Amino acid sequence: MKILILSLLIGILLGSFKIIPNKYLKLNSKFQLFALILLLFSMGISIGSNKEMFNSINTLGLQAISFSIMTIIFSTLVLYLITNLFFNTKEFQKEDTEK
Repeated sequence: MKILILSLLIGILLGSFKIIPNKYLKLNSKFQLFALILLLFSMGISIGSNKEMFNSINTLGLQAISFSIMTIIFSTLVLYLITNLFFNTKEFQKEDTEK
């Protein structure tokens, strides 16, 4: 767990001090998308290969579905709020189009 938090903090520091040039930020965005797809794919393999878990999906019930939906909604809401409060997305988009 410490390595995950340390990695995140190093990334935040690199991003805040603009150590990484803008041309690599687009590459970072593509890398994030690829990593997310790979993570979802590997999770699907794990669920599909675990017969007990796969068979119990029908019995998880309304509580598990509601918890998942609420997690998605609130994660999206928090991300939207943080992005609008701490990042000037219009300025970042303007810099992107100028280059």
